[in-house]
Amino acid sequence: MLPLAQWKTVFALIGLLLALSSLSAQNLPAGAVAAPGASPTSSAPATAPTPAPASDSAAQMHVAPLALKVAATPETTHAASQADSAADQTPILRLIVGRSLFVDVPDKLRRVYVSNPLVLDAITSSPLEVVITAKSAGTSSLVLWTMTGQKKMFTVLADVDVAGLREALVQALPGDQVEVEAQQARIHLSGVVESDAAADEAARLATVYSKDVVNSLIVDARHLPQIQLQVRIAEIDRSKLNAFGINLFSLGNNSGAATTGQFAPPSYQTQNGTNNAVISHFLNLFYFNFAHGVGATIKDLQNKGILEILAEPNLTTIHGRPARFLAGGEFPYPIVQPGGVGSVPTVTVQFRPYGVKLEFTPFVNSDGTIRLKVAPEVSALDYTNQVVIAGYALPAISTRRAETEVELKDGQSFGISGILDHRTTDTLSKIPGIGDIPVLGQLFRSKNLDRSTMELVVIVTPKIIDPLNGPQTPPATPEMPAPFLQQQTFDRNLPKN
Repeated sequence: MLPLAQWKTVFALIGLLLALSSLSAQNLPAGAVAAPGASPTSSAPATAPTPAPASDSAAQMHVAPLALKVAATPETTHAASQADSAADQTPILRLIVGRSLFVDVPDKLRRVYVSNPLVLDAITSSPLEVVITAKSAGTSSLVLWTMTGQKKMFTVLADVDVAGLREALVQALPGDQVEVEAQQARIHLSGVVESDAAADEAARLATVYSKDVVNSLIVDARHLPQIQLQVRIAEIDRSKLNAFGINLFSLGNNSGAATTGQFAPPSYQTQNGTNNAVISHFLNLFYFNFAHGVGATIKDLQNKGILEILAEPNLTTIHGRPARFLAGGEFPYPIVQPGGVGSVPTVTVQFRPYGVKLEFTPFVNSDGTIRLKVAPEVSALDYTNQVVIAGYALPAISTRRAETEVELKDGQSFGISGILDHRTTDTLSKIPGIGDIPVLGQLFRSKNLDRSTMELVVIVTPKIIDPLNGPQTPPATPEMPAPFLQQQTFDRNLPKN
């Protein structure tokens, strides 16, 4: 046995070892359990960055693989605490309704959870990949668990597809700037429009895509550009007529006539046993021999004519609004309306316009050019092709019309020319046989040659004007060929009682 002094030394050593063991257990961090295979000097990897919102044009995207959090060693306790605080910020994914997104994970998936199945649908396409699809507008959470026990949660925001709305607004309101943003089932409209009607139209189109519309459009009653159109319409109509014909007739006991019928021949009447010739058209030359009772009417004419029409209308209108001009008149045109059973048809009168007509619609482009739709027209009453109905002469309408669309710079001109109308009418009438005899046969022939040439030229010059900021000097009064009546001078010269 050991002496008592030595036992005291042994008990003192055992107590010291127990004290050191207790002190070491207190200094070890709570929950710090080393992962299998983890080295004491390994550091925890950073968490995955938040995926960017999905764009409207991309139908499918991949999210970066999830970073797994490993157990921390005493040397990496501070870094692990920073990673845990970053992981508390849930990543946000934005989707368009009807679009899909790929989410990749580094380890095999064990479980997938969707908090709102009405908004989001998730399918595991592979052990390392999940496909999510937005079914309707709203918000949902997506939680993923891996086989290693790691988990990750996303917040998915499904927005309404407003690509069609943007295109519809551009077509309906081309001159306005309307911005469209979607937040789940809500649509926000912002920008500047020219009128309350435009703002209402934008809101009406947005309600087709969503019932929840926030209209933040600003109405700015700005002045639209105005366009002045200077038009010169020139029409030249040339005609030439050559006519030759002879009518022979005789009176007495035996009456007769030789005519081609092209020009009005004389007619005969018998009164009290005497033959009389009634001549309705003496043509140019008339000869009658009373001694022998023989006469002749001769037509030998050459006619030249020219018709010139010049119109210079000036019209001013606002961007996108049509303007019309008519210099001429309207003539009554009867139209027969069928009546009912047993009733008499009625005749109504409509007025048809004719003359110089102009219609144009201008648009000012963003680069200062002018896009112009112009339709000039020149028409006149044509009595040569008239129709007689129940004693009423209804003239035809001779019309020259052009319609085009061009783009010009401010102050440039363009012309519409080459609208030509050449007509030749040659009529020959003769008596067969005798009309073919040289020299003498000319007495039994009638010839009418009619030629006409018509040309129409239209010159158009658009200009952008600003009458609101222009000079305020009133235009000068046009000069008149004759002075107006001066009332004071006229009253002064009146006789006084």
